[in-house]
Amino acid sequence: MSETRSFICIGCPVGCPLVLTHEGRDIVEIEGAACNRGAKYATQEFTDPRRGMSTTIAIEGARWKRLPVKVTCPIPKDRVLEAARASHRLRARAPIRRGDVLLDNLLGEKGIQVVATRSRARASE
Repeated sequence: MSETRSFICIGCPVGCPLVLTHEGRDIVEIEGAACNRGAKYATQEFTDPRRGMSTTIAIEGARWKRLPVKVTCPIPKDRVLEAARASHRLRARAPIRRGDVLLDNLLGEKGIQVVATRSRARASE
C-alpha cells in the first residue's frame, strides 16, 4: 500500500513543495522538484533526517561569558536535544580561536565535532 509524505525543499531558495510516495521504507516516486536537489533532500529527510546545530557554551576568563559553537556535520534529528544538552555541559577557557575543536565525536557520532565559531581572548588582553 502506497503512502505519501510532503516536504518543502530547503536545498535552494525556490522552496519546492515535494510529495514523496513510498511503500514502507521503499521510495516509489518524488514529485515537485524543480532541480536535482529536491529529490536528494526528500530522500535524506525520509531515510535519515539530520539537522545542523549551533548554540553557545560557557567560557571562563574572557570578556564575554558565552562562546558561540556549532557542529561540523548534521546530526540525527531525533538526537538534537540530546546533542544540545551535551554541548551545554562543555566549558571553555580563554583564549579560544575560531575553529578550535571543543568536543570530538559528539554523542558517539564519528566525525561530528563541536567547534568554536568565534575567537575569544583572555579578558586582560
